[in-house]
Amino acid sequence: MENRVQSQIIRFGRMAVYLNIVGVIFSGLAFPALSMMLCPQPVWRDAALFADSFHPLQTATFFCGYFLVIGSLLTFITLYLLAQPEKKVWALSGLVINVVFTAVVFLNYIIQTTYVPYLAMNRPPELSAVLPVFTMANPGSFAWALEMYGWGGIGLSFVFMAFIFGKERPGPVLKGLFMVNGICSVGSALMTSVDMNWLFSPAGLTALVIWNTLVLVIDFYLLAYFRHLS
Repeated sequence: MENRVQSQIIRFGRMAVYLNIVGVIFSGLAFPALSMMLCPQPVWRDAALFADSFHPLQTATFFCGYFLVIGSLLTFITLYLLAQPEKKVWALSGLVINVVFTAVVFLNYIIQTTYVPYLAMNRPPELSAVLPVFTMANPGSFAWALEMYGWGGIGLSFVFMAFIFGKERPGPVLKGLFMVNGICSVGSALMTSVDMNWLFSPAGLTALVIWNTLVLVIDFYLLAYFRHLS
């Protein structure tokens, strides 16, 4: 019975990882590229220019972001269930932190997929005052604070979850990758507190590409880890 339950948990974990991979590819790579090619937003100037240049395709990356966040959370649930009893406290700590900051990222994606399009398409009287606060086209928006600290918190959860991996292959590699992800994510959040303008600088864009690549690498190692456990 125990083996059957573990097999079901592992299958659930694989599904969660594949969901995360879909989110990384389409949210972090495919739709941002399509948006830039087909309906690009100009460099941020003001709310009126954003509304003039708005297209629903620009929200696709945030809709796909739901897959990214949900896949990450479901993966953490799987890892908690598979953790050895003596490591459950690390796994539970990582899972709770992940849940809290997943809510922060979800809030931001709800804003980007619902409220920002409403403002851009309906141009209510508060457009010029409110839109700059919430659109991620503006490097200084509150939305970027939510995004960076949301993912920074999720990165912190990776640090705690890293301690569940033992010496079984590819445990040591995953432990290192989880640590790197956490340190980079928390560091990026702290950098945003120092200077939000770095997000749209070459360093910020490079960090985004590296982070997406790192998440994909982690996902492939997680699939290998689940194969090893099954």
